[in-house]
Amino acid sequence: MRVTRRGFTIIEMLAVMVVIGVLATIAYARLQTSKDKATVASMISDLHAVAQEQEAYYFQNRTYSTVLATLNSNPSAGNIPVIVTGNSAGWSGSISNPKVSKQCYIFVGAAAPIGSATKDGVIDCS
Repeated sequence: MRVTRRGFTIIEMLAVMVVIGVLATIAYARLQTSKDKATVASMISDLHAVAQEQEAYYFQNRTYSTVLATLNSNPSAGNIPVIVTGNSAGWSGSISNPKVSKQCYIFVGAAAPIGSATKDGVIDCS
């Protein structure tokens, strides 16, 4: 009489574990890229909101603010907006987040361009 055993060998189990590990690594890398894109999108949105608040401040005071606290700014968690310069001729600012290596920049009016911003009023990230 012959005894038959059912089940998987150790080699088969190891091969399956390696394949699952490779797939998990690829999935994690794609997830991290998506999270970084979402963070940069929130930075752009927050800097756009600061630009709108600056325009409202200018409408009332005929000068741009140099202090973020004077604006009704409420940035997303982790985003750090900074107003670099501000006067009656224009303003410039940036925003960063420690989770990503990119920073976003904007300048408006006669303010000196900062970072990678090259067009007046256009947010650019690098």
